[in-house]
Amino acid sequence: MENTMQLSRRGLFKLAGAGTLGVIGAGALAGCAPSASTGTNLSETGAEVNQHDYSNYETKEMEAYAVVAGGGAAGLLAAYTLAKAGKKPLILEKGASCASSNFARLSGPAACETAVQEASGITLATKLNVYNQLTTWAKGSVNTKLIRNLLEHSSEAVQDMLDAGLSFYTYVDYTGDPKYADDIKWAPLHNFTEEGEERINPIVEAIESMGGTFIYNCEAVEVLMEGEAVAGLRAIENNDALLEVATKAVFLATGGFGGSEEMTHDLFNGIPLCNMGTPTNTGDGIRMAQEAGAVSEEFAALVGNEICGSNVKHGNAMYDENWNLSNENLGFAIYGGLVVDSAGDRFMNEELLAVDPLVYSGQAGLAQGRYYVLVDGEYYDACTQIGVYQYLGEPDWDFGREMFYPVLSNAPGQFEQAVSQGWACKGDSIAEVAEVFGLANLEKTVEEYNKLCVAGDDTEFGKDPMFLTPIKEDCGYYLFEYNSAYWTTLGGIRTNDHLVALNEDGEPIPGLYIGGVNMGSAFCRPYYDIKGAACGLSMSSGVLGAKEMMSHIDGLVA
Repeated sequence: MENTMQLSRRGLFKLAGAGTLGVIGAGALAGCAPSASTGTNLSETGAEVNQHDYSNYETKEMEAYAVVAGGGAAGLLAAYTLAKAGKKPLILEKGASCASSNFARLSGPAACETAVQEASGITLATKLNVYNQLTTWAKGSVNTKLIRNLLEHSSEAVQDMLDAGLSFYTYVDYTGDPKYADDIKWAPLHNFTEEGEERINPIVEAIESMGGTFIYNCEAVEVLMEGEAVAGLRAIENNDALLEVATKAVFLATGGFGGSEEMTHDLFNGIPLCNMGTPTNTGDGIRMAQEAGAVSEEFAALVGNEICGSNVKHGNAMYDENWNLSNENLGFAIYGGLVVDSAGDRFMNEELLAVDPLVYSGQAGLAQGRYYVLVDGEYYDACTQIGVYQYLGEPDWDFGREMFYPVLSNAPGQFEQAVSQGWACKGDSIAEVAEVFGLANLEKTVEEYNKLCVAGDDTEFGKDPMFLTPIKEDCGYYLFEYNSAYWTTLGGIRTNDHLVALNEDGEPIPGLYIGGVNMGSAFCRPYYDIKGAACGLSMSSGVLGAKEMMSHIDGLVA
């Protein structure tokens, strides 16, 4: 692409500052071991329940002070915290390395009261302010004491990364604009400078230097119980050996369930979705915890794709090897234009898709399954020739100024691909394009919408006038069908405020700790509006979980 969209995804996220989760090519995970079960079925909460059969595996036995399942944000911080306390953790990673995790690619964590923020002059992101923003957004659907406990450890999590040799920059640093220091959605965000192996290797090396042990290509499959307490963990190593680890504490931080077609289908009611995250995140931690007697929260959510639209007909791969959009016509989904449902009716304030797509791009698809964007020929040509931000008059649109000024110059040449895949069409009349997707009310919707645009007042959904662009006549029409895409899923096991999994009676399961995006009690639907919240809470869960494990294990010894 001969424009700013040539930036790498790392560069795009520096522009967006989104703190979201990145995609990793499936080829990088070719060494991952498949499940050791003989078959699966779905529990009422959507988890895959393994019918375990280990008869074909050679068994290896070992002991560990504590076992961490998963080498992402939560798992690495848990291992680091254990190791620096001299406890020598065992880390089991399903991928060929910890660089196969989403943590290797995401932009960075939200945190509060850190040395990085102090250096940038950010004082707004106090524990109390971030707590109030998160819990108000969640509207009572999270364990508020857990949120407070996690935030108590966010500064330590960032400092641990600094001590390991990594570096961060804030959005104030990036833009040079001090106003982001006074915006609670942006002030907590810490963007990593390093990416991929450059980010992961220093952490792993630090853990190993302090006595931690990593086993790769090793899929945790079963928590071992002695009575009502954890006694160990089983895992399949290199798809040919059963590893049985005796331990009194297990930290399950295996990532979300987005890589499991069964779980996503069940928990999102069959809604078509595109997985842009790690394909090995198949809900292993949720399943294992449930088999051990834990219960899940009754929700599931997405950390949505905020860079473009998506459609399952196009596939999960929306970028080429250089992180360019594989079809730039995906870009129109979050530009603030006219968005309608399968009947052709407006159903939301489209401005939200433009100013906060990280939250609302996923939510729109979950609410509707499929949604549609109509643009006229003038709008389409402008986006492909000068860019949407300039076409709209360079409005007061922070996210747009940083993210959406690139020209979609390749979109016209890629349009026929979208048509052939069945998610786009073009016509001379609204009726013509509406018929392709069966949008019966589209003509009437356009008529009513244009009246709002002329008046400059969206009395239906409250859209900001800067996005009230009428659908013009006699220019031709382009209509696109989109689904939601996600970097990771949210939701999972219910815990107390110490990250201990709870059973159906609300009682803690001794030794069973939950971290990362599987913390059902720490996340909500839709995703938080603070950028980097998933990463930040996950990292904090590693620090908190490790301390709680040490307290539990050392208490047993005493």
